[in-house]
Amino acid sequence: MKSIALAAALVALAAPAFAQTAPSAPAAEAAPARWSGLTVAEVTGRLTAAGLVVAPPQTNNDRIYLRVDDGPLRWVMTLFSCTNGSCPDVQFTAVFSGANATPDIVSRWNGVRRFVKAFHAAPEEEGGDPQAVAQYDVLLSAGAGPQQLDDPIQVWRSLATDLGRTVTTEQPAGAAAQ
Repeated sequence: MKSIALAAALVALAAPAFAQTAPSAPAAEAAPARWSGLTVAEVTGRLTAAGLVVAPPQTNNDRIYLRVDDGPLRWVMTLFSCTNGSCPDVQFTAVFSGANATPDIVSRWNGVRRFVKAFHAAPEEEGGDPQAVAQYDVLLSAGAGPQQLDDPIQVWRSLATDLGRTVTTEQPAGAAAQ
């Protein structure tokens, strides 16, 4: 009996320690504004600063397309998920036609390159040359400004030119695309 009374007394003494109030909820903080990306003018400015000629933008729903002339190379930059003229990600795309735009050559080209990827496409016209399509996706970062496009533009220009040269230049028999 004494042990039951002792246990009851201990529980009674300890009860206030166990009966704690729940911590109050933290004060609501204002949610940071959602970053919506770079403006079309910022993107166009970086392309122009790199010496490229940019045509006026074309729109289709939440996408904006910029046709870019880079000397003899013509390609398109697509700005995705645009809201009020600001876009958080972009994609570079170029299409090359040539007898060497075969699945094997395009696959070998992909195997030794990073970042820009290519795929084989059937000719647009029957009897026409096959095509290789190159694409490079870039997610833009909040706070990094438009200069964050500088490195991707250079990577793209180098690798797109390389793929174009690979699929349009006569390959010696049995040669692998480098």
